[in-house]
Amino acid sequence: GEWSRPETCPPGQRLLSFRLRVEAPRGIWDDTAANAAAAVCSGGTLLEGTGGPRGSWGNWSLPCPGQGGVCGLRTRVEPPRRAADDTGLNDAELYCCQ
Repeated sequence: GEWSRPETCPPGQRLLSFRLRVEAPRGIWDDTAANAAAAVCSGGTLLEGTGGPRGSWGNWSLPCPGQGGVCGLRTRVEPPRRAADDTGLNDAELYCCQ
C-alpha cells in the first residue's frame, strides 16, 4: 500500500477517540479487514484517513478522560498465510495518558 498524508490535531489539541472502517470476513473472497481510521481531537476536529471504501465504520472508542490524550497504540495484525487470504491490520487499541 501507499502512505496517505498525515492527519494531525490543530495546535494545542490532543487526540481523544478513534474508530476503524472494517470489512467483515467474505469467505472465499479476498478479505481486506481494516480499511480506514478516523479520530476526534479535543476541540472537536475530525481526522479521517483516505483508506479503502470497503466495510462499515465501527463504534467510536471511549474518549480519553479529563485532560488526557492518546499516548500509546497496540495493533492486531494477521501474519502472512502464504497460499491463504491475508488481511493485514485487523484491529487497534489506543491508550490514554494524563
